[in-house]
Amino acid sequence: MKRNFKKIITILLLCVLVINQLSMQLMASAAGGYNWGNQFIDSVKLTDGNGNPITSAPADKDFRVRYEFSIPNTVDVDQGDKMEVTLPKELQTAQNNELQFKDSNGELVAIGQATTRGGQQYVVTFTDYPERKSNVSGYFEFFVTFSGDITPGEEIEIEFDLPGGTVVIPITPETPGGGGSNPEIPESGDMFYKSGTYLPSQNMIRWEILIIPPLLPNPAFPVLYESMNNVKVYDELGPGQEFAGFMKEDEVLLSRVYNKNGIVGIGYGQNWQQKIDNYDAEARTFEVDLGNINDGMGRKILYTTRITDPDQVEFTNKARVVSTERTEDIGGNIRVEGGTGGAQGDNAGFTVVKQDDSGNALAGAKFDLYRISNGNRNLIKENIESGPDGKISHDETLKFGNYELEEVEAPDGYKLLDRPYAFELNEKGITELEIPIINEKLETPVGSVELIKYDEADESKGLAGAEFDLFRGTRGSGTLVSSHVTPASGKFQVNNLEFGNYYFVETKAPAGYELDATARTFTIGEGQVTVPFELKVANKAIEAPVGSVELIKYDEADESKGLAGAEFDLFRGTPGSGALVSSHVTPASGVPSEQLRIWKLLFCGNKSTSRL
Repeated sequence: MKRNFKKIITILLLCVLVINQLSMQLMASAAGGYNWGNQFIDSVKLTDGNGNPITSAPADKDFRVRYEFSIPNTVDVDQGDKMEVTLPKELQTAQNNELQFKDSNGELVAIGQATTRGGQQYVVTFTDYPERKSNVSGYFEFFVTFSGDITPGEEIEIEFDLPGGTVVIPITPETPGGGGSNPEIPESGDMFYKSGTYLPSQNMIRWEILIIPPLLPNPAFPVLYESMNNVKVYDELGPGQEFAGFMKEDEVLLSRVYNKNGIVGIGYGQNWQQKIDNYDAEARTFEVDLGNINDGMGRKILYTTRITDPDQVEFTNKARVVSTERTEDIGGNIRVEGGTGGAQGDNAGFTVVKQDDSGNALAGAKFDLYRISNGNRNLIKENIESGPDGKISHDETLKFGNYELEEVEAPDGYKLLDRPYAFELNEKGITELEIPIINEKLETPVGSVELIKYDEADESKGLAGAEFDLFRGTRGSGTLVSSHVTPASGKFQVNNLEFGNYYFVETKAPAGYELDATARTFTIGEGQVTVPFELKVANKAIEAPVGSVELIKYDEADESKGLAGAEFDLFRGTPGSGALVSSHVTPASGVPSEQLRIWKLLFCGNKSTSRL
């Protein structure tokens, strides 16, 4: 009993584990598609802002890493699926703002983003682009920096683990350059400096101009620097940006600053806003009048520019500081912490002909189109119909791969296909499939009819020579099927008639009979497959007109004397070859008579008392 109880508990625990695992998979799927990792990555390299390979970079500056990828046509990547790369330990991401990767037509392929700034994961999330395209390949690149555990001046070998093997890229981190709050800058004065910082959330650049006059011989805080008189700053923005001011579109922020302990530009006292002068939007120039700087402090000017060229990477800014005592030209540049990416893909289409087994085009067939991938049969389009020319087509929007056309409705009078038509698309453009889709004709059930033509007065007497036309359809508007003539028996049979309504019309009557043009209707159905439909049609004989003849047998010497006992045969036809009609004997009056048809008659005496 205890053993059984333990088994039950074990089974329940296993069920719970399986359910939890399935739930986690479902949650992961719902969270954003399948993660393919780096299995599509083909190559990697380190570049400068212009895409040129580099072998060194300042230890404190950003540079780019570029990955190239291709998706096999045998793999189906869906919308929301991800591609993820992990940077080597010597590198870290420089930003985590979202970047859009597009193809040459401007169609969005994917969105790239670092999981965190200063991290090592970068994720590319696909749109439906790879669902619709084949031969999908491209690249993506983003800015990185060296991690903190590198030594400037020493070459390092960075190892990238790719599906095809490890790629080693040697690079030398250079000693950091000066600027900003770099502690390497001496505490002395006499500093004129300009730098920029990218603000990704606003897509702006914040520019800073630092003016630190020379130190006094005996500086005493807060009076540290020599005076500068009639100070003006002439600023010129580089391309791809426009002046956006600070807080207000036509103002900059000014502050008193000084250097101490290697930190430059430390603020002192209250900041204030000041309007700019002589702004020229087209030339991107403006002026800031600082007047006399004679309070023993330096000056800092802050303002922002709005980025107008989203594809530009490097932005510049120049300024000239003019005073009574001196003129200084300063400048700064900044590479926006972003990246780029792109891809391309191909599509295919097809045309195939629908025919019967004699090569005739068949219209009206309907098919459902399926794509076979990863063992799955995915419906692409329903009810693709063959046109009058028999062609079934799909435009150039299909991915490469294996497809099936499944017939869901056959042309009228033809058998529905019992298996799909399989084919493969493996090249760009419209493929004309050489093997046609052939349908067999249905075995149409047929029956037969027998027409019997007879004499109205004697049904056993068949009439020859009657002519009939056979029509299919409604009486008076049917389609002629065939024409027939009754033989000597008066009977003929018509076979292989498809099921439906028919009728006979007599067009010529037998000789000596009246024409009967009445439409004789009948129906061919299941009952006439083995036993013909029997149709009897009678004709009425034409009533021929008759006349009479009177023969007078008399004595040659006395015409008034009739002669009895003379015997005559009556013939119809030509003398010597006529047909016997009747025989007669003259009575006492000598005159036999009979109602006769109007024929040519010949009396021949076979016994006479005298000659005629």
